[in-house]
Amino acid sequence: MTFIGKTLAFLNLIIGLGILAWSVTVYTQRPGWFDKPAADAGPPDRGSTPLTFDQLKAAADASAKAANIASGAWGANLKALEELETRRDRRRVEYAIRKQWAKVGNDKDKGNAFYEPVYEKDAAGKETSVLQLYKVDGAGAYEQVLGEPVLGPDKKPLKGSETLLTNFTDDVKKVVELSQSSYKYREEYAKLSEEIIKDENRLQRMITIRDAVQGELFYLSSFEVNVYETRETVLRRQRQLVVRLLELGGVGLKPDEKKSDEKKAEEKN
Repeated sequence: MTFIGKTLAFLNLIIGLGILAWSVTVYTQRPGWFDKPAADAGPPDRGSTPLTFDQLKAAADASAKAANIASGAWGANLKALEELETRRDRRRVEYAIRKQWAKVGNDKDKGNAFYEPVYEKDAAGKETSVLQLYKVDGAGAYEQVLGEPVLGPDKKPLKGSETLLTNFTDDVKKVVELSQSSYKYREEYAKLSEEIIKDENRLQRMITIRDAVQGELFYLSSFEVNVYETRETVLRRQRQLVVRLLELGGVGLKPDEKKSDEKKAEEKN
């Protein structure tokens, strides 16, 4: 009995020491679930494993805040998306209207089809690269925004393509009609040209005849002048001779000529 008792007491001691060692080990190696994090420690990094309840709570709070922020951003983005979808639908309608204008023209604006671009402005009042097709008033009603009509080479607003094509077709028909009438006028022009050439030939012959007549007239006029001058010279010489003969006593003069010449000589003196 003594041996068995000693053995049991020794085993009890060994077991007690083992339990003591285990208890000390469990206490010293206990998990830090309830440990307080440092004052400057933030929430655990994304992807890390929290080890304490405080870290789990901080991570849960951060996730809740992120979820609230994400939910608010999602709601704001959803509202912005809906506004953009509405704006896109309205702009598609406006583009369809302008496409129709490009064909047949704007019946509310005298058939004008093309307008100068008007751009939207940012918060600073500067123009952006986005076309302003409409604007919304305070009551939420849409109003089209149009620039000045685009003018053509004739300084008039451009019309729709179909209108221009119709005008072009009419112009082609008119050109064909004018070309046909022009053919008749060209025939008349050819006839008139032949008559003009004949008249020019006759005129040239008349000019030649006139030049010949004028040359002959000039010759005759010069001849008449020469005859007149010759006659005057002869008469003047005759008077000189008569005066000289009178000085010599009138020898060789007829009585009538003598009296007449004496009278002329006296008148001259």
